[in-house]
Amino acid sequence: MHVVTVLFRIALCCAMIALSGGAHAENWPSRPIKLIVPTGPGAATDVMARLVADGVSHTLGQAMFVENVPGASGILAHETAARAAPDGYTLLFTNTSGMAINLISFKQLPYDPTRDFTAVAVVCNLAPQMLSVNEALPVTTVAELIAYAKANPGKLSIAFDNTAGAAAFGAKLFNKRAGLDLIEVPYRSGAQMVQDVAGGINQVMMSSIAAANAVVQSGKVRRLAVTSDMRFPGLPDLPSLRETVPGVVMNGFFAIVAPAGTPADIVARLNREIGLYLSGPEIRERLLPFGLATGGGGTPESSAAAIRKEQEEWRAFGKELNVEPQ
Repeated sequence: MHVVTVLFRIALCCAMIALSGGAHAENWPSRPIKLIVPTGPGAATDVMARLVADGVSHTLGQAMFVENVPGASGILAHETAARAAPDGYTLLFTNTSGMAINLISFKQLPYDPTRDFTAVAVVCNLAPQMLSVNEALPVTTVAELIAYAKANPGKLSIAFDNTAGAAAFGAKLFNKRAGLDLIEVPYRSGAQMVQDVAGGINQVMMSSIAAANAVVQSGKVRRLAVTSDMRFPGLPDLPSLRETVPGVVMNGFFAIVAPAGTPADIVARLNREIGLYLSGPEIRERLLPFGLATGGGGTPESSAAAIRKEQEEWRAFGKELNVEPQ
């Protein structure tokens, strides 16, 4: 009888815990939700985060507002989010740099991309870099650029924004895989880099699609290829770099994650609402000019798997390029 009583009490406790968890999720959200963004206002990442926050706010019934925490390669934003209470009221709009590139660029991080976060949804599964050249350079394809560079060793330079990790790695990987000796010119200002390539100071550039839009439209810079494993939906005639140089694939991603320990039912609700918003035609069309594309939010599990895959790929890039963490 005593054993039966004990078992009954254990079962009752389990039921109460389950009901308590359900009630917590049922009452969520009861106040506004903060979405931390690792860039300043006006950047493409910030604009995209605000679009998603606004769209999801309508179906959640509570405001989702952006808090910009720029600086230090996104480290400050990720650390802030990692230390937040796992109650569904603090989220992080993260990207390739914060969840993968920082792992190989820094000896120590004040956050662990795997341990400290729970994946909610992938917002963009295509955020590639783009290879482009000054319009005066007599090449129109990647193959022609490679042939020209080999015929003129040491005479061409490739510029990249050193604060945008993927661009730097993309430039270095292309240089190595194609067997070239392009002079690598890092910039700390993407705007200055773009203007210098448009002006012919540097001849080749690796950048985001959005960064080069203005000079491409003006005819001063010519697009050659993107680094994604497939052609970018907004530029279907532009080939993937890997069509000419195998192995140079950098899809890039943007995702929303929550502090580790956030209740699974809250994560599932967020994933559902984000996925619903991403399935609409408006957000897809608005992302294309930024050089971004979405395949929908996926599931929390598929989002976590996608982030792990990116981390593995970037570790391989770091090893190939002999990257020394700082």
